[in-house]
Amino acid sequence: MAIESTLRDWSVLALPLRTLVVEDVSGSMAAASGDSTRIALTVDASLGANALFSDRTEMGLWAFSIGLGGGDKDYRELVPLGPVSNVVNGLPQREAILSAVRSLPSLVGGGTCLYDTTLAAFRRVKEGYDPNFVNSVILLTDGSNEDEGSPSLEELVDTLQREQDPVRPVVIVTVGVTTDADPVALQAIAAATGGTSYIAEDPRDIPEVFVKALNSRTQRIGGE
Repeated sequence: MAIESTLRDWSVLALPLRTLVVEDVSGSMAAASGDSTRIALTVDASLGANALFSDRTEMGLWAFSIGLGGGDKDYRELVPLGPVSNVVNGLPQREAILSAVRSLPSLVGGGTCLYDTTLAAFRRVKEGYDPNFVNSVILLTDGSNEDEGSPSLEELVDTLQREQDPVRPVVIVTVGVTTDADPVALQAIAAATGGTSYIAEDPRDIPEVFVKALNSRTQRIGGE
């Protein structure tokens, strides 16, 4: 599927989304891929995907790696979740997100705190649930959980299932960056919330896989 074609499909569907994009900036994201890096390719994919969201979208951006947020907090809120018509630090929300995405390479370092971050993002979207939107988390990572102080995968899945409200669902879509990602964990996390999981085995496929994940979720909701 060509990326351009998928972008057009998404633009036509343009369902209202309320989504928190959560991006891995652990040290492994600096790994080389051809003449680029995993983080650079992820940034390119994220910049392109920004154009997929309609002007009715509510969107926010987090970055995560162990200790990134200071203390025991392993994520950093770069742009708060809100309408793309908002103004953040003097910039329209959409422009603020683009600017924050471009800054991601400067944050790369540390280990991967996948489970704590996933649960925190799920809860953040849930606490502001809006029935007029598709409420979701889009998580991109190239690794497995490395935080020994976090819950186990089984505990995370149990918590997601227990806290999920079928009347007010929050869906997690996971995108694994290369085969270094943990497909079992990412699939389990997505499945626990009724979401979908994708792996970009070649980093150069990240843009297409990211778009495919978004498009798949849109078609699925549009048919419900």
